[in-house]
Amino acid sequence: MPISRTKNLQHKAYIPSSARENQYLMAKIPLTDELIAQYQPLIDNSSETPYEKLYQHLANKFFAINDKFSLESAQFIANDKFARVRFSPEKFTAQTKQQVLFLYNPKYHTSRNTFFNGANKAKKITLIFLANGDDIRGQSAKFHQIVTKALMDFASETEIAPEHIRVSDHQHLTYDLFAKSKGIEGSQAHKFRPIADRYMADQHTLSAQARALTYAVVDFPINRRVRALVSNDENPQERYNPLYNLIADAFIGAAKKQNLNNGAVIANGLVPIIRSGEDENVVTSGELLMLSYNPLHTSCGYTCKWNSAKLVDSVQLVFVASEQDKTSHGYGKFVNEIEQALHTFAKKLDIIGEQEEMMVRLHQHVGFYLK
Repeated sequence: MPISRTKNLQHKAYIPSSARENQYLMAKIPLTDELIAQYQPLIDNSSETPYEKLYQHLANKFFAINDKFSLESAQFIANDKFARVRFSPEKFTAQTKQQVLFLYNPKYHTSRNTFFNGANKAKKITLIFLANGDDIRGQSAKFHQIVTKALMDFASETEIAPEHIRVSDHQHLTYDLFAKSKGIEGSQAHKFRPIADRYMADQHTLSAQARALTYAVVDFPINRRVRALVSNDENPQERYNPLYNLIADAFIGAAKKQNLNNGAVIANGLVPIIRSGEDENVVTSGELLMLSYNPLHTSCGYTCKWNSAKLVDSVQLVFVASEQDKTSHGYGKFVNEIEQALHTFAKKLDIIGEQEEMMVRLHQHVGFYLK
């Protein structure tokens, strides 16, 4: 095979044909004193739910604009809960104390909901736009453009300054690392170009101040076979330390062999939320573990967070791309290196691909202000 052809293949990642797609846009609007003053007539301080009319008014405006732009699935959130979106063959919405989780299949499921408590003044309003259809990635630029136009309309009708609206575009591809071992045939080829480059090919240019982040989160279940790989510590407070050290050492060793130098091992039951930031930070916030990475920093190392006294159902393995991991083709080489690292990790822990699964979720994310 010619050298140029070989190099081109290295920049394409071949993922299972069964991979599942998601895209959603999230807009966050601070509920400032100025905005409250603007809508003072809708606030009834004599009521037990003084903000009910305000939230309902804004929600009605929001859903009317969604109708105008033929946007099927949208969520209005004004309870300061963190929104998460995942693919699921069954439609389901769940709430915890800190989160709202939307599970759906973009091809078949649509929904519109409001989440607020009129008794409380939220810190912000969050608007969620869920993509629908059977070619989510191929239509992502079009969906992005429609949503941003809808948001500009919403800003105009509600007299909210567009420069105060922070928008983020999230895209996922999710698949089982061992899909082929389970009889799944065929593959999809991806170069994983940055979102800005893909959109430019569709004649849409993102703002110069948009910040992008590419990363992967891998779900590694802890079953009886894995637990039996080591003996527990006799100290109850350190009982699972040998297990978590085994997993972390195998993972970090396999990742570094592929020159993957940014990531995390999470085994404390918290949900890792990966975001772009000026500096690397790890902040625990109740149910959530906020991990900030600066993609301009090429070697942030690996963060390990676990509770040695607690056995978790699964460990989250995180890979974060730096600018160094992006080639002129995109992040395809980065994804290939992740897969090679995971197969090395799986071999070290004797994972049986036909019987066990490791769900890989590849994220591409870009954030910007509406204007």
